[in-house]
Amino acid sequence: KIFIAIDAMGGENAPYKNIEGIYFFWKKNKSSNDFFFNIFGDEQKINSELKKYAISEKCYKIFHTPSTVSDNETPLTAVKTSKNSSMWNSVYSQVKSESDISLSAGNTGVLLVISRMILKTIHGVSKPALAGLWPNLNGMNIVLDLGANIECDEKNLVQFAFMGQAFANIIMGIKDP
Repeated sequence: KIFIAIDAMGGENAPYKNIEGIYFFWKKNKSSNDFFFNIFGDEQKINSELKKYAISEKCYKIFHTPSTVSDNETPLTAVKTSKNSSMWNSVYSQVKSESDISLSAGNTGVLLVISRMILKTIHGVSKPALAGLWPNLNGMNIVLDLGANIECDEKNLVQFAFMGQAFANIIMGIKDP
């Protein structure tokens, strides 16, 4: 079973859009018992949105968090003030082995800094990289880094290439990307 942490308060129109996304995923995969959502955010607002959908209560748990990270916050400010936020707690749930992955549509710069602080980087990797999938005529391309790192040297670019290769191999099933 995959435990997915959701920062329900991140991004525009939160938590509406985030709960709607959970619903679309659940609707497509409800016959599977292979996933569980740990939903972080304002419990009252989340419950209000969940009532609009018939998502089984067996596939999620809500964790009330009293604060959120705004789109206007700088990473430095947010790191100092975000320890009770939905974003911080969704990422931290991986350290506590409550979740296998964290998803947030919130402030990207803050998410990158919080993730690096909490989860660290893999040995030998000096900077994390944002990855994106781009469709092509034969499937999908993976692109790293999408701009969260202001300065990168040749060592970082080579590391990004290896991380992209591992992602394409393990997640996308491409034997020799």
